[in-house]
Amino acid sequence: MALNKKTTALFKLMELFLTQKEISPYDKAITDEFGCDKKTIERYLKEIESLYSHIITIKRSRKNVWKLITVSEIFEEFIKNSEEISQLFLMAQEFDPHIFKELEKGTLSKIAKNDENVFLFKNSIMEEIQSQEAKRVFKSLKEAIKNHEYRDIIYNSKKQEKRFIDIKPIKLIFMDNNWYVATINQKREFNFFRMSFIKEVKKRASHHHFQTKELKPYIEFLSTVQNSMTIYGKERQKATIKALPPIAKYFETDMKRFLISQKFIKKEKDGSIFFTVEYTQELEILPFIQKWLPHLVIVEPQSLRDAFKKKLQEALKIYSDNGNL
Repeated sequence: MALNKKTTALFKLMELFLTQKEISPYDKAITDEFGCDKKTIERYLKEIESLYSHIITIKRSRKNVWKLITVSEIFEEFIKNSEEISQLFLMAQEFDPHIFKELEKGTLSKIAKNDENVFLFKNSIMEEIQSQEAKRVFKSLKEAIKNHEYRDIIYNSKKQEKRFIDIKPIKLIFMDNNWYVATINQKREFNFFRMSFIKEVKKRASHHHFQTKELKPYIEFLSTVQNSMTIYGKERQKATIKALPPIAKYFETDMKRFLISQKFIKKEKDGSIFFTVEYTQELEILPFIQKWLPHLVIVEPQSLRDAFKKKLQEALKIYSDNGNL
């Protein structure tokens, strides 16, 4: 069966991309060759762009040009416009010396060489997944998330091995210097599994997939998560905290926030700063307050003050009881 005019034109345009990389519908040679006007050529190019992600539209002097981009061009553009590329490369290489094995004599290595005496990374993003077993777990979970596949997870927590069946992994998250996988179980309950406690991940025999439309509320929740202690579906409470003068500068409005819900309220004459944080359970913020002892003071609510006071009393009892040493 003969191809129609449009189909023939689409194939010829795709073939043309291989020789000249860029095509303009305003190019008279092209409109003459194809025997149609610029609007028709532009319509054909838009259709090709919708089918192939490597063909993109570029705006030039109020006119659109279609360009075929290659991986090497994307990489070259990335290097050219990324001032901190050496920092990223060195960080990744330090965490996994074999990650860029094939690029040892390439462009990245040459760029990074100039800065290797500048950077030092003390926290490794890949530390928990160095062993072959951990890498297999990580790879299986990554595959499950990309393909929306169920997994069985064998988990070691508190010296007990537990098996979780038909789990939906939805996101790999690095927070608090640890890797976690966010999951949904058969009861639609949300959980974080810490990667270092996962013993094994198994594919379901049926290889069945779950629907992505049900993930929306969980994905939205993840954008508000402060740490692994944030509870899904739990109403948030608000705490008012006072930072005393010795550490107040770290809680100024122009400083990096320690918690995503952290909001500056006011600064007192003595230099103290008041701010608020939200939480779904006490464990979500009490360890943070504890880190700044004695210079962070819980103003309200009273229930949080009482919970923190109880923990301090328990700590004092341990320190005063020589029998526990």
